[in-house]
Amino acid sequence: MLTKDKLRVEKVGDRLYRIDARGLVCPYPQLLVFRALSSLSAGDVLEVLVDNPPSVKDIPPILEERGHKVDVVQLDSVTWRMLVHICK
Repeated sequence: MLTKDKLRVEKVGDRLYRIDARGLVCPYPQLLVFRALSSLSAGDVLEVLVDNPPSVKDIPPILEERGHKVDVVQLDSVTWRMLVHICK
């Protein structure tokens, strides 16, 4: 379910932001990431939590094509963390 909390980009540290997209399926995680990128600056890091395997497969290559660096870590059997290093 897409709730107001899921639409929010949370500031969790100095230049570190988080989107918790767990429970959302494509295209919502991707749309949330791209919307967040428009308000972030070079040097910021966006942490994206997802539990949708297609999102893990599809989002990093698109971001890397746009010049961002993406690190993906599987946290458990169903959850991944993508760290997007903004390089625009």
